[in-house]
Amino acid sequence: MHVLIVDDNDIDCLITISFVEKAGMNAITTNNATKALEITSNRDTTPEIIVVDWMMPEVNGLELCQKIRALNLTITPYIIMVTSNSLGQIEQTALEVGADDFIEKPIHGAVFIARLKVGARIVAMQKKLLSLADTDELTGLLNRRAAIKACEIHLARLARSDKPVSHCLIIADIDFFKNINDTYGHQIGDRVLIDVSNRMRNSIRPFETAARFGGEEFLVYCEATETEATIILTRMRQAISSSQYSYNGIFINVTMSFGCVVINKRDAKHNINEFIKKADDLLYEVKNQGRNNFKVAPYFDVDNNK
Repeated sequence: MHVLIVDDNDIDCLITISFVEKAGMNAITTNNATKALEITSNRDTTPEIIVVDWMMPEVNGLELCQKIRALNLTITPYIIMVTSNSLGQIEQTALEVGADDFIEKPIHGAVFIARLKVGARIVAMQKKLLSLADTDELTGLLNRRAAIKACEIHLARLARSDKPVSHCLIIADIDFFKNINDTYGHQIGDRVLIDVSNRMRNSIRPFETAARFGGEEFLVYCEATETEATIILTRMRQAISSSQYSYNGIFINVTMSFGCVVINKRDAKHNINEFIKKADDLLYEVKNQGRNNFKVAPYFDVDNNK
């Protein structure tokens, strides 16, 4: 659990760090609101709990709390406001602008640690509920709804990029999956789906998206160029088909077909469903040509049937 401490008083900051560490949590520190917002809005450093000092220069704790809430983060950080003022009206104001808890200076260590643990439980519950809502129950990958949302976030980041980068969206399908179900039964079919999912997930980077899109169909979204997409697809295809799937003496050869559309910054304005449709069209070209392969094309080339 990561705790961001925002305090311009070095001594108070050191005391707070010691309590955070006693609670078994990792402390991140900054002495100003601007840096705190930067840390909080970065997907790689977003803290689960934020301890904010009320009195700071330029932007005070109340204003920072409001700015954090305006970020509309997927997981809402638990915010503890700290102040030397014990007036009830002050506490009420802090809670009204988005603080979850309020503690006075000097901080009582045992009480503060207990409140940190309350925050940790609430954040953990948020994550659990989000996981249940966004995860395919069988495979553990994102479900269709969550995949669309994740892809839209990727596209928004692509649109904001000031570099000539590109992304790729892949639609994949297990070849002849119906035959597996018909021959070995749905229980074995489910095991194949789980194992294929694991192999796919291990073929991409942690911040990229892999989802079960429906039945034996999958979606993968990577931040990659056309050349990099070819490398990713080669690796993924080999990961799926390089070794047999074994279940209690039953050995099954599994292959997949892939359609991949490459999306440049200028394309990011289009709706995600357009990219899915184009990738799906490429997938069906592969299936019509014999399966167990992939096809990659830029979005505009596919769009114009070049």
